[in-house]
Amino acid sequence: MSHIISLVKRDVKVFYRTKTNVFFSLLGVLILVVLHFVIFRNMYADNWVRALSQNPLIPPMDIRYSRWVSDSLMFAAIIPIGSLTITLTTLGLIVSDKDKNVLSDFLVSPINRNRLFLSYLISSFLIGFVMLLGFVIFFQIYFSIVYGFGFTLLQIVIILGGLVGSLVFGNIFMLLLLSFIRSEHLGSVGAIVGTFSGFLGGAYIPLAMFGDTVGSIFSALPFAQITVLMRGAFLMELESITPLTHEIISGEIARGFGIELWLWDIHVPPWGAALMTTGFTLIFLVCLIFRFKKMKKAD
Repeated sequence: MSHIISLVKRDVKVFYRTKTNVFFSLLGVLILVVLHFVIFRNMYADNWVRALSQNPLIPPMDIRYSRWVSDSLMFAAIIPIGSLTITLTTLGLIVSDKDKNVLSDFLVSPINRNRLFLSYLISSFLIGFVMLLGFVIFFQIYFSIVYGFGFTLLQIVIILGGLVGSLVFGNIFMLLLLSFIRSEHLGSVGAIVGTFSGFLGGAYIPLAMFGDTVGSIFSALPFAQITVLMRGAFLMELESITPLTHEIISGEIARGFGIELWLWDIHVPPWGAALMTTGFTLIFLVCLIFRFKKMKKAD
């Protein structure tokens, strides 16, 4: 156990010692935040007002509430994107250590191989949790200042639970992906992962805009499922904050804005989305175990 703790401390120090690691791990998230306030915030708010105005039974909603919904939808997407981009950078230390033969030095020492890779995963999870927790705190402060209210205690618990689940998936998925690449390709992979996870999760463009078939295919992937679950947590207090109810926005409106998960004409409830994400995580975990066994035989 002492070996694992020492290795985790070493990994965390190496990550934070290189300032570019922190910057590039958050680059995809920072780009999304900038795009949101420059382009997407008002666009989403206007589209929200336009979509609701088509129903004469729905009272006109103040633009302030529309902007809160817009902020909630975008901020919720930051957590699943960040769980991938931050994890990619932290776990990239494995690739760097391998190319510098540091990993070989560890493997010839008394340290068990499984414990070594476990230390990388633990340090990656801890770094990701701390950094994403910082975003959650920022969201709470931002909502309190701009709108006069923040998350409830129950919301915080659910959001943190989703954050943990997102990091578990992100670490397993990225570790499997990193087992196939070298350090010189790490930057390119990071840019691709950050961009595509945003599109696949519906952060930049609602999945409904891709059409029924493509949108449903993207919705069948865990990136969209985690985003929908986080958006549900961010909008838990919708009825107490706005004149809307979850029944009013359910269906086409919720599907169009990525609040509900739909596979063609089938609505997937939150527990179904969570179950699908868990299934993908287990599948990637099994693939990772077989991959490590193959790498061990190759060594």
